[in-house]
Amino acid sequence: MSSLLILLSILSVWPDTIPVLHLEFDPDQWEYACENYWEDIYLPAELSCNGSTISCQFRIRGATSRSYLKKSIKIEPATGFTLFGSDELNLNAEFLDKTRLRELLSYLFYAETGQTVPEVHIVEVLFNGETQGAYISVEDVDSDFLLNTELPDQGVIYKCSDRYTTLDRADNLEPYSKKTEEQQPWDDLVLLIYWLQLCPDEIFREQLQQRFHYQDLVSCIATNVLLGHGSTYYHNYHLLLDETGAEGRWRYIAWDMDRTWGKYGPEFPYFRNSSSNHHRRNTLIWRMWCNPEIREELISEIHYQYPVLADFAQNDIIDSLAVLIAPLVEKDPFRDYTMDAFWTAIEAVQNWPEARYDNLQTQFSQWPLPFRIYPAMETGSDILISWQDAGSQCTWRVTVSPDSEFSDPGDILYETFLTDTFLVIPGQYTGEDLWLQVYCTRNGIEQRSGNGPVPPVPESSFDITGSVVISEINYLSSTVFNPGDWLELYNSGESQISLAGWSIRDGNPQNLTTIGNLILQPGECAVFASDSILFTDVFQNSLHPDQELNFNLMDNGEKLMISDPAGKTMDSLNYSPDPPWPGNTSGTGFTLLRPHICQHFLHWIAGPFGGTPFIFGEGNTQWTARGAVSIRPVGPFPVSGNASVILTAITSVQAEVTLFDLTGRSVLAPEVLDLETGEYSLTLQTGNLPPGLYFINLRNMGFSESVKIVVTE
Repeated sequence: MSSLLILLSILSVWPDTIPVLHLEFDPDQWEYACENYWEDIYLPAELSCNGSTISCQFRIRGATSRSYLKKSIKIEPATGFTLFGSDELNLNAEFLDKTRLRELLSYLFYAETGQTVPEVHIVEVLFNGETQGAYISVEDVDSDFLLNTELPDQGVIYKCSDRYTTLDRADNLEPYSKKTEEQQPWDDLVLLIYWLQLCPDEIFREQLQQRFHYQDLVSCIATNVLLGHGSTYYHNYHLLLDETGAEGRWRYIAWDMDRTWGKYGPEFPYFRNSSSNHHRRNTLIWRMWCNPEIREELISEIHYQYPVLADFAQNDIIDSLAVLIAPLVEKDPFRDYTMDAFWTAIEAVQNWPEARYDNLQTQFSQWPLPFRIYPAMETGSDILISWQDAGSQCTWRVTVSPDSEFSDPGDILYETFLTDTFLVIPGQYTGEDLWLQVYCTRNGIEQRSGNGPVPPVPESSFDITGSVVISEINYLSSTVFNPGDWLELYNSGESQISLAGWSIRDGNPQNLTTIGNLILQPGECAVFASDSILFTDVFQNSLHPDQELNFNLMDNGEKLMISDPAGKTMDSLNYSPDPPWPGNTSGTGFTLLRPHICQHFLHWIAGPFGGTPFIFGEGNTQWTARGAVSIRPVGPFPVSGNASVILTAITSVQAEVTLFDLTGRSVLAPEVLDLETGEYSLTLQTGNLPPGLYFINLRNMGFSESVKIVVTE
């Protein structure tokens, strides 16, 4: 029999009727899995459908829905099999939805507005012969999803399903997961988060259009608002990048929409997430709503989509699907409501668009506009805070509390009311353990500022952009001296600069290194190495994880560039091992060095052997990290008579060998040697010295190394 797997499928495509999936498994194992629902416990099972049977495994899936009586499940067929052309099925129980249709309808409406979304279907599931009622099958957003759509096959997909995947903390990526290109660095997502935090307001819209498929993004957010999909603001969405490295553009794809079409009520705020604490907001969405021009585009798109949604809700789609699913709802063992309640819920879904749109009209015209707090400024021991205007006739309330969620009014330490959009807060109400919040009241409706509480402590005084240049490059090491590829950045300005959100690129659009929280003082250098272990071994200088270079430098030359958080190129060059670039820098142990601030490549020189990492320019060319000569005593030991050593030079260099006794006194005249690459034997006249412990000291290129010998009679 062939060793190749025979690919089998239970239906290669979805049928027109509702398929029935029969799962046979050990009920005791299922009971255990339900008791421990928060764990991913896989159960072996036999799956039958349409007369075919295959082996599979399945588990409970979802986040908060895991605790519900009716469990959502993920089914994975045995290796070599597929289900309806897929290698897994996500079956959502829709337990809180009396219609069992809201999620299905949401995906269908997204598709109606021209957006690319997963494929969805109704299925019936039987556990050991007993029906579990209707489930909604939702296609996974993964590599197969890319192949089945017109999206780029090599796209990078980040799943943002855990709570607080809010794009506000570049140093905490644990809530996110990667669905494609898993072996590639996550620097593209890190760069996006830093950009969202640091991009100036005046260029935010322009750059958003460059970094996202902009109209798709606007359309998606408008649809979220109309459907009341509040949870997609703090989780339940995917980010899809055209290709790894962030040179392409991002897409925002909604996910897990069981609470749309009225779950949160028509009055649900258009800009706020549905988290019970909601003190952290999606930075992307919030900044869009706080930008006046983008806000108008979003509102215009909502007006455009509303008639489409109203028509969608009143035509035969919902009625037809309701008739199709009603028999499964009726025999659902987890149904705790009447079928009259089912039909009432169907009617509420059909009436949702009008109720939602009418309420949105009021929100747009009467409610305070979304607003952002600007960075705090010091005024002596106090701080000055200011914020955006939120519309006409606004009043403001500013509070300080040790509680970051402001959940207990009794914890309020400071509160004031005002009509201006700025305030000086007394210094005694500032500190790292205190938090500030600004509330706006307009037409009797109060809303708060976004992006979570803002600590009333100004950041350290540093710039987020400035005069940083590439100052040294090691692109092809010597075979006998190999610290790996590295490059050096130099702060040539007069203020300290935060490199958080800066990026390093080469000529390959997929190569990207995003720098983390690294502060560069005036006149200071930072080194980024492609192999930190090699670099540390050679230079005895450990690198921070934020100084890892995610790609190697090309041996035959290439383009290098560094950009600030706003994406502005701050320095770039096209280095080469060939003239007119300086020679002798390829595979020799010598680096390309920028001796002073200049823009023309002709001003670059060949640096000293080994380079001068962390030291700008020619400076002290006596490289002190490790010499170019090693020393090895030759036995027998202890030494009786004269001592011999082997010197190994990896380049042309001058070395000095001196013998010292225990008191540090030189007991032999120093030997000064001009060495070429290779090994040399050196004999020291120790035969006439008194017995005892001595030290042979080797100095070269400013480096000192000693080995001890014992001399006997």
